[in-house]
Amino acid sequence: MVPPFTLTWHDSEIARRALADVVEDPEGGLSYFEDIVRLLERRGVTVVPR
Repeated sequence: MVPPFTLTWHDSEIARRALADVVEDPEGGLSYFEDIVRLLERRGVTVVPR
């Protein structure tokens, strides 16, 4: 798939809990889930958690 597109992330709360560990991130200690969402958004993907 080529951005831009919208990703509807079903059951995102389950993923958020499973990916709750903090990434060693110089931008402020994001969780893995937040890091993935930020990466997708930087690449032009709109993420809609459900």
